[in-house]
Amino acid sequence: MMKVMLTAIEIFSLVFQRIFAQKVLTQRRHSGVCECCVWGMYFVISNFFTYNFANSAWDNTWTFVVSFFLTLRILYTDSTWVLSAVTIFMAISGALSEVLTYYGWQIFVQKSEVRVNVENEEYLLMLISKLVMFFFINILLARIKRHKNIKLNIAEWVQIFVIPVGSIVILVEIICHKESMSETLDFVAVLMVMLINIFTYYLYDKIGETAEKRVREAVLQEQSEYYLRQYNENMNLWVEMSEFRHNMTERYLMEKMYLEKGDYEALEKYCDNSLEKFHKQRKVSNTGCFYFDSIINYKAAVAETFDIRFDTKLMIPRELKVETEDIGICLGNLLDNAIEASKKVKVEERAVYVEIRVDKRNLMMTVSNHYEEERKKSGNNYITTKKEKHKHGFGLNIVRKISKGYNGEVIIDDRDNQFRVTVLLYEIFSL
Repeated sequence: MMKVMLTAIEIFSLVFQRIFAQKVLTQRRHSGVCECCVWGMYFVISNFFTYNFANSAWDNTWTFVVSFFLTLRILYTDSTWVLSAVTIFMAISGALSEVLTYYGWQIFVQKSEVRVNVENEEYLLMLISKLVMFFFINILLARIKRHKNIKLNIAEWVQIFVIPVGSIVILVEIICHKESMSETLDFVAVLMVMLINIFTYYLYDKIGETAEKRVREAVLQEQSEYYLRQYNENMNLWVEMSEFRHNMTERYLMEKMYLEKGDYEALEKYCDNSLEKFHKQRKVSNTGCFYFDSIINYKAAVAETFDIRFDTKLMIPRELKVETEDIGICLGNLLDNAIEASKKVKVEERAVYVEIRVDKRNLMMTVSNHYEEERKKSGNNYITTKKEKHKHGFGLNIVRKISKGYNGEVIIDDRDNQFRVTVLLYEIFSL
């Protein structure tokens, strides 16, 4: 039974090692089966050498470092330095958790004068050290979230602090009770404690992902409705202009008739009507690529209501085929942020500049604007100043996630009250 418990403890350790790697590294495009096989090989090889050939703590450490680094190298695309840093962190946190557990247990035994079976004590300390290490990992992941401007709710703090600490207390009580239960019941209790820690983490993590997904879908739905309307308006304009060109002969004949009659007043009125139609239908973006035209023209119309000048420099092929919603989300968020900031500056300084370039399968989008209020930052991230913070603040984070998915990057230049964001997306269009 004890060997089964040892295996369960090592599987528990494997699970939170994978959790940490998934959160901080960029995964290669492997199938789920392939990933499971690689982690399985790591589990078998590392434990085989640890329990059969390692004679000291240093042997255990080198076995872990080599096997864990090779596993990361196979599964993730990050640089060698990043993978080495993750491996070293896991090794140090593992060693530190074992030291803290050992000395903490010695102090506890001396003060409480508890006597525990030596074999039970060994497995108890091993599991507690794994829980302490899981606690360290949760703390670091929480710090990473804070660095990314992701606010942790009370439930997540409970999961980080209360669950591991409560699990340790429960385990101590199980192993140290005076009248020992059967090994089977002890094993089931320990197994339940490990499962609670893992499932609780995944539950709260899933809740956070679901909340962000809902906000993203709501924003996308709202933008899609506006873009569809703008798209239809552009299509109507295209039809009208086509009809106008088609009827050009008849228009010249009308103008010639007014000239022959000498009815210059009627001719002037006729020309004014034609020019008014052209002026009324003038759009900021007329690339012929309806996807970009729809987004930019709609946002330009919104900006106009706040007396915000909208300047564009667009190099977009008319025949470009856009088959992804990621562009709309990125560009929409950038333009929304620029318009929101421009509303707070002096009228004469209100301007949004948009530059978009398409080079084969790659895309560059730049949006810049003036601002007056001091930009709030947390690390390298900007914090929303909008009142409804639960609905906002996702914009740049979502843009960064999308750019990362295309091996792109987000470049922010914030100088002289000019906020400039450039998004680079690679291999986004099909040829």
